[in-house]
Amino acid sequence: MSYGLKRYKTSQANTASREDLLILLYEGAIRFLERSIVEKESKHLSEHKMYLRRGLAIVSELQATLDFQKGGDLAIQLFELYGYMIDRLTEANIRQDMEQIRIVIKNLNTLLEGWRVAVKQVQGQAAITAAAAAAAAPAEGTARRLVGGAY
Repeated sequence: MSYGLKRYKTSQANTASREDLLILLYEGAIRFLERSIVEKESKHLSEHKMYLRRGLAIVSELQATLDFQKGGDLAIQLFELYGYMIDRLTEANIRQDMEQIRIVIKNLNTLLEGWRVAVKQVQGQAAITAAAAAAAAPAEGTARRLVGGAY
């Protein structure tokens, strides 16, 4: 990866919202796991292992950072699903079974699409709320003119 692209990616991750960061993590895990399969099929075992470890690290981080207070039952279900994925990736590593990685990729893609929809809905609702608040609150100069004050 070029230096400029690496700096851009780092900047993107450092300035992303929590929702956008979640999407980036899913995309990264999927990308690493897909690359792991490609490297294994190309007989590049050290690269295969490296990308598999990176994908596994992201899934482990997703599991470790769940907020059970705010997430409730959803957090518990995600914890179990991430645990299942970790088990599949461990099995893939031990048995060199690429089908286990494909199963995890499929699960991550399903979750990613769900999160994308949820983020769009939340962002759309936030935009509607902000627009309504802006429409309801007159500009500062307008408020002064309405009460007869000079600006």
